[in-house]
Amino acid sequence: MSQLKSFYHTVKFWTLIISLSILLGTASVIARLFDGSGNSSHNIARLWCRLLCQLNGVKVEIKGIENLLTDRPQIFVSNHQGYFDIFALSGYLPVQIRWVAKSSLFKIPFMGWAMTAAGYIPVERGDRKKSYQAFIQTVEKIKEGNSIIIFPEGTRSEDGTIGPFKKGSNLIASRSNSPMIPVTIIGSGDIIKKGSAIIHPGKVQIILSPTVTTHLEKKDDGEILNSIRETILENQRLAAAGKEC
Repeated sequence: MSQLKSFYHTVKFWTLIISLSILLGTASVIARLFDGSGNSSHNIARLWCRLLCQLNGVKVEIKGIENLLTDRPQIFVSNHQGYFDIFALSGYLPVQIRWVAKSSLFKIPFMGWAMTAAGYIPVERGDRKKSYQAFIQTVEKIKEGNSIIIFPEGTRSEDGTIGPFKKGSNLIASRSNSPMIPVTIIGSGDIIKKGSAIIHPGKVQIILSPTVTTHLEKKDDGEILNSIRETILENQRLAAAGKEC
């Protein structure tokens, strides 16, 4: 019975993601013709992500919403458990977000076109010159008033363990003079496990911690990123123990 249930949810998910990508991807591209900022296109992407969660039985809960800044852009620094991290964060954070994503994703029909329309930033990790260009683009997007989300581990965790953080987010924060918000994601890794396409509906918890700031005049030796990582680890420990974060 459990295998049949998983099969049902998996077929449902992939049917929805394809159909919504065609429908809302097209709407996002059309929206860009009337709104060059990309804001309307991102709002359509938010709807796409929320529908993917809601229609697939994935409940998203946000704690610490009072830590969200409403008057300026911010950099969300998050652990990375699974694909539903993207759907949950993009769909439920009520701010304008510009994602930094692998350039290959922008080549996918409808979804990639929508990402381009929303002003998301493609990056080729193996090309240092293009990676630097993506870095500059990201800083510019923040200066234009958009927030960004970064997964400093660089890849999804296979078992929920949080890996070491790369320094890109801290460099972007320093260059753009923007605050960083530690984001803890719990539960999404159980919905789609790394290396699998099987769906197991469940709950995703997003915990927003108080902002962390950095300054251009202060050289950072990794302490700030380490403190963010420790905050995320502590939130995980408290959640596992059933305590309030």
